[in-house]
Amino acid sequence: MADHTPPGHALSLSAGCVLDLEPAETVGIAAASGYDLVGVRLANPRAQRDAVARALADHPVGLLDVEVVRLGADPLTDHDRALAETAADLGARFLLTVSDEPDEDVTTARVAELVDLLRGAPTRVALEPMRFTGVRTREAAERVARAAGATVLLDPLHLHRTGDDPARPADRALTGYAQLTDLADPGTTPPDLAHEARHDRVPPGHGGLDLGAFVAGLPPAVPLAVEVQSDRLRATTAPLERALMLRLAAETVLRGTA
Repeated sequence: MADHTPPGHALSLSAGCVLDLEPAETVGIAAASGYDLVGVRLANPRAQRDAVARALADHPVGLLDVEVVRLGADPLTDHDRALAETAADLGARFLLTVSDEPDEDVTTARVAELVDLLRGAPTRVALEPMRFTGVRTREAAERVARAAGATVLLDPLHLHRTGDDPARPADRALTGYAQLTDLADPGTTPPDLAHEARHDRVPPGHGGLDLGAFVAGLPPAVPLAVEVQSDRLRATTAPLERALMLRLAAETVLRGTA
């Protein structure tokens, strides 16, 4: 495992930082750039599983999460089930889940189905709230997670965009892990929040979010997934250089909280 990270929170390279790579390549880049953990986004989980498993066996990083189950009003799809089964097979700590269904009871039922699928596996369902999805707020995600037996994934960008205070202490019993990212201009709200989240993030500590206060409000030692989806960085830096730069930026934030 990497020995660079300041004590307290293991760092993971999120898939979104290097979407120009195949999932198995992401594992190697995470190891080469000094992360403790890695996340992968699987478009075809059954076809990609073996390559990711080989990469994990070859490199000293653990698998934090598999992305992403997008829930709706309909029952779980074969793709949803394949993602859950593959996450369990690979030993992922979490299955990253979002819901596009605004009916909280329906979302709770769907999350509970995923939880049942993963019963006995090392993988837990992590529900991420975002303003542009059906589960918009931290409070809504916590209600669903509490009822369904899941966990919550917190991202300071999404908390800020819902008007929540990222520094507000997280629920220790429900928060499985968190993401570390930043916004260039938190005071300005763009017309398309989904586009901002998927294309315009900046490295931790390079924007205006108070990430030190966010980290201080998290449960001790929860993993932190560095999540910086940035068209600019993708166009100007190679994946290894990008991953290393983002790790160093995250570590600078964490040292400031020590």
